[in-house]
Amino acid sequence: MSNKIKKQSLLGKTPQRKKTTQSSTKKTAPVSAHNVAGTGSDINAQDTKPKSRTLIITLVVLVLGFLITPKPQLITYQKLGLVTQSVYWPGIFGYGANLFDSSLQPRADLERNTIYLCQDLTQPATCQKYRVTEKSGFFAAMKKLILD
Repeated sequence: MSNKIKKQSLLGKTPQRKKTTQSSTKKTAPVSAHNVAGTGSDINAQDTKPKSRTLIITLVVLVLGFLITPKPQLITYQKLGLVTQSVYWPGIFGYGANLFDSSLQPRADLERNTIYLCQDLTQPATCQKYRVTEKSGFFAAMKKLILD
């Protein structure tokens, strides 16, 4: 369907014809209704773009959050021949460290292979020193948590 070229005069006046005017109004009504329907589908297409973009941004933030946060470790520690395995979570930025199967509060120095288990962190006399013999990763810690 090709568009018909309208003739224009030099002074901007167009000759008025009744048939052309009526047919043009009939053609513009369905075209405008079609444009409205097309505009609605364009709006729906535009709505899906921001939704997918926000979904991607949300997923990226979650993955980065997962990579940045510390993960639990399975540690084996001993004192006087008593060997224990426990899941140690270092907490966020060093605050809230936790041993999942103990009521004692840990203060770990895993670089020196020592862990201090304290009843009260403010009183050093309540802490006992343990030697860390083995450290395992995230998947071993999850396996221990699920199976026990």
